[in-house]
Amino acid sequence: MKKFTHIFLALFWVFLSLAPVTFAQQNREPTIPVKGRIIADDSGKPLEYASITINNTNISTVTNQDGFFSLRIPNSARNYQLKVQHLGYENISIPVITLIDKEDNVLRMRSGSISLGEIEVVSGDGTELVKDALALVSKNYDSDPNMMVAFYRESIKKGSNYISLVEAVLDVYKESYRSYRDDQARIYIGRKATDINPKDTIFMKFQGGISDALLVDVAKHPDIVFGDDASEYIFNIENIITLNDRPHYVIDFSPKGGIEHILFRGKIYLDVESSAFKRVEFNMNVEDRSEASYIFIKKKPSSMRVDAESATYVVDYVEQNGKWYFNYSSTEVKFKVRWKRRFFGLFASTYTIFSELAVTDRYQDPVEKFPRKERIRSSDVIAEKVEYFQNPDFWGDYTVIEPDKEITNAIKRLSGKLQRRD
Repeated sequence: MKKFTHIFLALFWVFLSLAPVTFAQQNREPTIPVKGRIIADDSGKPLEYASITINNTNISTVTNQDGFFSLRIPNSARNYQLKVQHLGYENISIPVITLIDKEDNVLRMRSGSISLGEIEVVSGDGTELVKDALALVSKNYDSDPNMMVAFYRESIKKGSNYISLVEAVLDVYKESYRSYRDDQARIYIGRKATDINPKDTIFMKFQGGISDALLVDVAKHPDIVFGDDASEYIFNIENIITLNDRPHYVIDFSPKGGIEHILFRGKIYLDVESSAFKRVEFNMNVEDRSEASYIFIKKKPSSMRVDAESATYVVDYVEQNGKWYFNYSSTEVKFKVRWKRRFFGLFASTYTIFSELAVTDRYQDPVEKFPRKERIRSSDVIAEKVEYFQNPDFWGDYTVIEPDKEITNAIKRLSGKLQRRD
């Protein structure tokens, strides 16, 4: 059960460097911009994180905090359907061609409703539902490896100021859900920015960010969160909601009383029909635990005190043709840092480490493992690795990393380049 103590966010304090190297850009089929805004039909409020997909393709994005989305699709997909999905709302579909060359597309979503009489809810105890979901992973998720293109972003923030930013386009070899082997990733294109104040005495390297983003896949690595048999947790059915026109259990989980070691708590969104994990939002109970920092910190000066304030994780899946696939993950850990003998330890700085990975394309052929020398290792510092995969031309008009904007902003600007490459 203590597996997470050496896979979640290994960090240590050092200087950062920057050394750009070029990498070739490849041409693709001409693309068409498609834009719009998703709002709730009853309230008129924008719906953030609505899932936007193009049928018969692996092209997808999500709406930003104002409900807007933008993506680029191949010209060959202009006669396909655009599908919109959001937690608690009925799906909508609209021909892509009706959205082309229009700047003010507004799509309205109606609240979903569920007839609870059609669903057998035995009790408020969700333990058996979760155990069934764990037992059915090999059935619900892909039993064959597949390839993914993904967009990855990580940041280090001191207070409200960003001191390190990294973005990368990745190729990912996704192992079968019946395999115990870890997924593989390699960098295709990357870039970074740093803003280190010479007066600062603390410098961070973020180790293992991409590897951890893939390990957050709870369906593939359930023991990281739930242990061997989930026996240390209480599971309660909190609600039933509509998602993608299907009912989903919302199951709250937390450690049982009397367990002293660090565990997790959160919510599971479980598809009623298939018992598949649709989404898991969880956090580590690190508050007021002096030993929690040792889970994350690999190396620090002896005179420095580091307290972990929070550690939150999200993993999301998408269903296609009866199988569920890893689609998105994020990690955020906050630390408070103070020097023991400096000003009596009265002054502290807060550091936030954040990463997220979003799948932008998926394909089955060809599926090939990467040469060992190209693979990202769990010990790699991505801020250093991207130095060898830089090409300013790749980013086009998207010249500045914008960490305060949703990752979907970057994806929509680069959507034509975040798909399978020939």
